[in-house]
Amino acid sequence: MLEVVFLGTGGSMPTEGRNLPAIAIRYQGWVLLLDAGEDVQRQFERANLGTNKRQAIFITHMHADHILGLPGLLLRFSLLGRIRPLSVYGPNELIQYVKSAQNTMHFGTTFETTVYGIREGPIFNVDDLCVNAFEVDHRGYALGYEIVYQRPTGSFLPETAMNLGVPKDPHWQALSAGQEVELADGRKIRPEEVTGPKPPPIRIVYSGDTRPCQSLKQAATNADLLICEAMYASEHANLAEERGHTTAAAAAQLALDAGVKLLALTHYSPRYEDGAAIIKEALSINPNTILARDLMKIKMHKDGSHEIILPTI
Repeated sequence: MLEVVFLGTGGSMPTEGRNLPAIAIRYQGWVLLLDAGEDVQRQFERANLGTNKRQAIFITHMHADHILGLPGLLLRFSLLGRIRPLSVYGPNELIQYVKSAQNTMHFGTTFETTVYGIREGPIFNVDDLCVNAFEVDHRGYALGYEIVYQRPTGSFLPETAMNLGVPKDPHWQALSAGQEVELADGRKIRPEEVTGPKPPPIRIVYSGDTRPCQSLKQAATNADLLICEAMYASEHANLAEERGHTTAAAAAQLALDAGVKLLALTHYSPRYEDGAAIIKEALSINPNTILARDLMKIKMHKDGSHEIILPTI
């Protein structure tokens, strides 16, 4: 139903094993990109995400490690013949950044590119999925994002549909997808007449860069997946506070208190290249925690379960 692909899990600077922040979410032919760290275009290729998909990009804040890859990605799409329009969302400064990059490096795009400066609240809605932005506590204006998928109906009830005289195809498929149908005798059947209760939504929350804060905890409450930065272990808690970041322990505690089903830690410092200190600290507080790796995938199923797929390349 939803697939999360970690394109870059590093913080501040890339290393041999980890690129800078970028996370893709696949959904019914869409690719939603959260941040665009340096060399994201190469990771896009390695993850086989395509260049002409329906797509939107969401930038959390205007620090270099989260945006340096955006101009290169736009150029790559053009060189490979993208024609679909592309929307980019983020802080107001993002508009001038994209304009300046295109003007100074003399590249346009083969597709319509629209950059939106946004504040908190709902910013994107397509089919049964929406994206909400919320402000976090970093250095300067910074955002986190909540991605919510709500299935339009509950389980389809075939016996109920047959008792109402609804022909199987294509009416059953339309009703299951949340669409009203009209029968040959003029009766209109609403989806809720032949489906069960809607299941809970699937919710993915991305912290961006932040200190632990109430807005993140509120957004993450009962989330299926929280993707949270863990720049430092607790031995460097003073640096986390000074530089506007979160320790592994603080991220684990926030997720535990918020009732998060699965916590994925990312954006950890190059000083923890293998991440062992980060995941050890987090697991001592919250057992429902994993350490993100470049090109790792998490499949979020409609029944609320998830599947973790480790990289093979």
